Amino acid sequence: MKTIYKVLYPVGYEEHEVADDFPTSIPFVEDVPIQNLENPQSQFFNFSKNRWQEVVTQNYAEKLELIETLTQAVQEENEVLKVKAEEQAAQMTDTQLALAEVYEMLVPSDKEVR
Repeated sequence: MKTIYKVLYPVGYEEHEVADDFPTSIPFVEDVPIQNLENPQSQFFNFSKNRWQEVVTQNYAEKLELIETLTQAVQEENEVLKVKAEEQAAQMTDTQLALAEVYEMLVPSDKEVR
């Protein structure tokens, strides 16, 4: 088992125990959050710098950069999912056509029955 951290927006995290082979992708990271903070939830993960940072060091440019990085990652992941959905739709159509052909071979038509 390994521990991964779900990055919460705008600050904080959730800790999760997962299998060692569990894929880690946004919004999860494997980097351990900053320890010994008065409030452990007063930090954010800066994806562009690939590290946790205290909120007190965060400025608006870093917030914007964080949002842009998250948006870009989500858009890229959405494109991958879109391609997969299109591939599955094509496979479903092929399967439906194959089933229709098998059905036509197995079930006699009205013309053949007469």
